[in-house]
Amino acid sequence: MATHNKIALASEMFVEAHRRFKSATRDIDYVVSIVMSGSVMGIVSPLLAEQGGRTAHSLLARISSILGETGAPPTKDGMFRLIYNGLKHAGDKSRSIAPSSDLLLKAHLGREAAHMLDDAKADFRQIKITFEVRSTLSAEFLAILESEESYA
Repeated sequence: MATHNKIALASEMFVEAHRRFKSATRDIDYVVSIVMSGSVMGIVSPLLAEQGGRTAHSLLARISSILGETGAPPTKDGMFRLIYNGLKHAGDKSRSIAPSSDLLLKAHLGREAAHMLDDAKADFRQIKITFEVRSTLSAEFLAILESEESYA
C-alpha cells in the first residue's frame, strides 16, 4: 500500500478542479470543480488555521458577523460552503431534514465553482510547506497558484 502526501494530492485535485472549470461545457463540470475544490479546502484550510493563518471562509464569516452585528450569533465559515455541502449529501439529521426532502439544489454552479476555486487558491497560497513537498508539486499547479487571475 502506498503512502500519499495530502498536500500533493490536494494540489492535483486543485489542478483538476481548475481544468474542469476552465473547459466547462455542462453543469457537471462545475459540480466536479466545486466538489474537488471543496475537498482541497478540507485539507488546506485546517492546516492553514493550525499554522495561525486565516482561511478565506473564516475571513468572510468574520466580516459578515461584523456587518450584521444585531445580537445574532456569529456567522459560521461553513455558511460559505452551503452549495458544496449540499452536493456532498442529502438530508440533515441535525435539522430533521429527510434525504428525500433535500433533493433540489438552487445554485448558479459556475459562479459557485469560481468562488470555491478562488478561496481554495487563497488558502493554498498561505500554507507553509517544506521544500521537499513543494518539489513534488507540478509546474502547472505552481503556475496556477502564482497567477493573479481570478475565477470570478
